[in-house]
Amino acid sequence: MGLIGVLPAILAVSILSGTMGIGVAFAAIPVLSLHGGDLVHAIQPVALCLNGVTAFFAAVSFGRAGYVNARRSVPLAATMTVFSPLGAFAAQWVNPDLLWVLYFVAVALVIYLLCAPRPAAATPVGARAVLAWSAPIAVFSSMLGVGPGFLVVPLLILAGSSPRAAAGTSAFAVVPASFAALVPHLASATPDIAFAIPVVGVSAVGAWVGGYFASRSIPEHVLRNLFVSLILALASYKACGMAWARLSPQPAATACEQPAMAGGGRANGCTGPG
Repeated sequence: MGLIGVLPAILAVSILSGTMGIGVAFAAIPVLSLHGGDLVHAIQPVALCLNGVTAFFAAVSFGRAGYVNARRSVPLAATMTVFSPLGAFAAQWVNPDLLWVLYFVAVALVIYLLCAPRPAAATPVGARAVLAWSAPIAVFSSMLGVGPGFLVVPLLILAGSSPRAAAGTSAFAVVPASFAALVPHLASATPDIAFAIPVVGVSAVGAWVGGYFASRSIPEHVLRNLFVSLILALASYKACGMAWARLSPQPAATACEQPAMAGGGRANGCTGPG
């Protein structure tokens, strides 16, 4: 899919991701894959860059509205920034098909966490437990090429934060963690720069708009339902496309596509270099 087809989808996921404070990469991975390219070396670097940029603009909007808890977000950011590169480094050695399977599992987990009822009488998770969990979350998320916000926001809510405060605190903490996860990709990254630059620009605008509206009066359940519907649709589309590609019969190679015959010649009737 070309740039014109990708940009509207990126704008939509950026706005909704900005409302949730999770950075856009989690929802953008299936959109970016429509443009083609290797998952680890072409798609993940762009996704992580998008995640850092969009989380920054979302954090600015939430911060202006007073929803960023500095005492909680600074140690959270430091912990995730230290551990995020480990997952990004591991991704270089993991089969891309396994990474996609883990991504779809993460989608199911996020939908469950966002839709499951929250018991009012539950004992809040302590601050130390939040920091302890943030380390493996950072490793797992960066291995998938996404920021840790999609799991940190539910964790902060379990720790007693309101949904908006959790989104604002997560957005702040995700910024350095996303850029730290980008570092292991730099040596081997092969992104399409002409494609990535406008995508980053559109994502930044979308995240700022999303953070602005989320920090105002839009009901939290409306934003949550919109995000769940969008990420489910995108993941389902990607999964169906992958399944179709695997189940569709591959065309047989022509004589000209067969390995060169002994002596380096080409089959009769074939043109081109031989």
